[in-house]
Parts: sequence; structure tokens; C-alpha cells
Amino acid sequence: MRPTNKEGLFLNNHIDSPCNTCGEIISSETLPLSSQVTIKPVGIDGPLVAKIAVVLAETEIQVDVEAEFKLKEPFFEIKRIKKNVYLTQCKLLPRSGKIGKDGTLISGKLFISGFVRKNIEYATADCVEDKKIISGRIAHTTVDVKFRTVAEVVYTVPPVVNVRGAQTEIDLLSSCVVKDCGEILIGKSACEQSFEDNITFTENPYCELEGIRIFEDDTSSDCVYHKTNSNVKLYNKITEKMVIYIRLKVLQLQQVNIPLVRYSDCDE
Repeated sequence: MRPTNKEGLFLNNHIDSPCNTCGEIISSETLPLSSQVTIKPVGIDGPLVAKIAVVLAETEIQVDVEAEFKLKEPFFEIKRIKKNVYLTQCKLLPRSGKIGKDGTLISGKLFISGFVRKNIEYATADCVEDKKIISGRIAHTTVDVKFRTVAEVVYTVPPVVNVRGAQTEIDLLSSCVVKDCGEILIGKSACEQSFEDNITFTENPYCELEGIRIFEDDTSSDCVYHKTNSNVKLYNKITEKMVIYIRLKVLQLQQVNIPLVRYSDCDE
């Protein structure tokens, strides 16, 4: 029989009903397969000049990190740590490395910074019975472990770097009369100057993150004992050691000559 209130009206919900904690399917629909038409890409034939992203270097950089942090509360054990790596800076100084005798750029310095976002799931010990039964909650904490480093990358294709030219000055000829003696002075103008600057801009190299490998060791420390059972140890601090391998590409937009290639019948 449905429960009623003081006025005798039926109640819509009842806190003792197990159905109050169940989920609900809002909608469910099977979608039909749509028709489609395959379109063949069309492009122009060479020879032509294209401005495309050129891979300057591909490298895997090792970063060693050691960090300590505390969780919100004492924990019994770490259950799982989920990790993701994010880069906040990947800046190439193209002329800061080695330069060949012919002026060709051989390598450059790459400045990298970022952080490892760690989601730590840990078990608490809220209830302990004679050390045989330990029960608690599964909680989580998210921390960002920062890192930064500098690496020297060797170029597969050297970057195109345009250096600003030196400023040139043009001396203008003028004739003027000296008021005191009435003489005429012919020479460089003292009231007008002309300058010339030659500026050619350089495409800024950029990075593309390819993949991450992480090797990690976590040690629980700062031991304390459970408040109701001195035989159960809890921990307050985690000391971690990580070796991170960051694989990335360094690219730059460059103008590339694409020749016309003709294939003979035997090559098909």
C-alpha cells in the first residue's frame, strides 16, 4: 500500500524504497545508416612551390623528476595512479646550437616545461577490527607535478632563419647660406636624415607531441598509527621518482619545390 501524509494524500517518493537510488534511461534510439557519396580528391600537378610544415627534428627527451606531496588525509594504501603529461612550453632557439663551417645550422636548444597530472586513488582505514578486518573509503586526489628542462636537438632539415640586416644611412646633400658672412656651405644636410632597414620575417618553429613513456616508483612515508588500533600503520606522505620520455617533432613552415614526376608504364 502506498504511504500517505497527515492529510491522507499519497506520497510520490519513499526514502525506504530501493528504487529511489536506481538510475533512469532517458532515451534510447537505433539510428539508421545514411547514404554517402565518395568524392575523389583533386589537386594540381607539379612542378609547383608549396608552403608546408617541414620536420626539422624528431627526438625523445628524458626528464627525471623527484617530488614529495601529502594527501588530504592519512591513507592505508595506494590503489591506482592515473597519469597524463601536458606541455606548457616547447620553444626552439634555432641558432643556439652547433653551426657548420659553411654556416649550416646543425643543432639548436629546445626549452621544455610542463607538468604531470596525477590522479591518485587511495584507500582509507575508517574502521579497524583486530587488524583482521580493515574497511574504509576509496578517495582520490589530483596533483600537478611540474618539470622543465633544456635539450639539444640535431636537425634533420635545418630551419630557415632570416637575420635582420644592419641599418644603412643615406647622407643627403644640401646647400645653405651662413648668415654671418654670407658664405654658402655645400655638404651633408644637418636638418634631414634618411635611413634604410632590411627586415625579413622568419616562420616560428613549433612542436608536436608524439608520445609519452613514464617509469615511476612511489614510496609511502611519514608513518602514523591508527587512532583505535596501534597495530595498523597509515601514511601521510608520498615520495615519487619518475623517468619521463617525451617524444616530439619540431616543425617549421617552409616553401618546398615539388617537381613534376612522370611514371612510365613499367612503374605502374
